[in-house]
Amino acid sequence: MTHPPASAGAKRRLAAPHKSAPVAAPRTRAVRKSALERREEILVAAVSFFAEHGFAASTHVLAANMGIRQALLYRYYESKDALVEAVFARVAGSRWREDLPAVLADRSLPLAERLATVYRAYADQDDGPAIRLLMRAALDGLPLPSRRGGALTDQIFAPLLDELRREAGLPATATRPMLAAERDMLMLLHGAVVFQGVREHIYRAPVDSRDAVIGLYVETFLAGARQVIRTLHPGRANPAPRLPDRAPATALERLAVRRTSQGS
Repeated sequence: MTHPPASAGAKRRLAAPHKSAPVAAPRTRAVRKSALERREEILVAAVSFFAEHGFAASTHVLAANMGIRQALLYRYYESKDALVEAVFARVAGSRWREDLPAVLADRSLPLAERLATVYRAYADQDDGPAIRLLMRAALDGLPLPSRRGGALTDQIFAPLLDELRREAGLPATATRPMLAAERDMLMLLHGAVVFQGVREHIYRAPVDSRDAVIGLYVETFLAGARQVIRTLHPGRANPAPRLPDRAPATALERLAVRRTSQGS
């Protein structure tokens, strides 16, 4: 019995080498993370996420960016508010790693050196996410800035004011509470240091030496604060040294003298 000649396509199929079915690679089981590791992973991601996108951003997007389900995120943080609270605690808590009041109280060193050391340590905690979170919280009406105010008073403002008052012969804050005007005066230096962080991490302005800039801020602040604090407690401080009188040198000074004499 004869068979019809095979077609060209059949000849090619017969000639082709046999291919075995693809074999799946052995599955590797993902490393299981502990609850503490997973919680920390979520928190670290949330700090960067909210700093970049703001507190109105969805936790669904955060979870997707992490490659996890939103339900898993809420297993470790029961709500978005709880996660935001943890973000606030992380940012605020990292700032007070050193005993800043003890640094300010060490009178074996000049006050300018102590104060510069304190603000250099403070500024070292200001990375990009921390600065952006602070700005976003203030704009969104969240309580992070006001909550930081209490720690700021205890850690820097009250100890610094005690040193300035001691130099001026004034009672300590434990005896006479801080005046609103004194706090405003202290905010001059603090605001300058914070804005240096804004320049560095938000404006991306080059900084040759942050330590040198903070030293300049401190020297400038102390030069004025040592004089101004006396005026905030009239009759209570040691008399400030009197500068020699001089005639008004500029047109603006002469105009100010005329207006003062006219008003008296």
